[in-house]
Amino acid sequence: MNAYKARPNRIPWPPIITLLAIALSSLAGYFFATPFPQGRAYRSVGVLILVIVIAIDLWSILTLRAARTTVSPTRKSTKLVTSGPFRLSRNPIYVGNVLLLLALALIFANAWFILFALLTALCIQKFAVEREEQHLLAVFGAEYETYCRRVRRWL
Repeated sequence: MNAYKARPNRIPWPPIITLLAIALSSLAGYFFATPFPQGRAYRSVGVLILVIVIAIDLWSILTLRAARTTVSPTRKSTKLVTSGPFRLSRNPIYVGNVLLLLALALIFANAWFILFALLTALCIQKFAVEREEQHLLAVFGAEYETYCRRVRRWL
């Protein structure tokens, strides 16, 4: 039996990676301040992005729950969800995680969040997305392959 068929991961990497990125960006910004545009306009754009992130995450979670499948990256998927935000991205919650870091960069005028947003995307790709793709392929086979041809991994 495929090792990924039972579940994609034992550790919920995406929230751990995102929270670690927030902590490291904050610490780096505190100890090694970098020039970054500041002002009400930048903060306002950051808040707007934050609102979009919350909307993406809620929409994604509600779509998964409506399909009666798991939201957790450590549990077996019981349905292949291709509606809602999953029509636009195979990983809308992870897109939201990266956008969250970019929003925080603008809100707190801290360029370190941008660097850690890129690192977060790479780490989530390696530790979550690739494993979840193997899981979904093992569980849903050709149906998942067809979905992958239609919808991009990130955006």
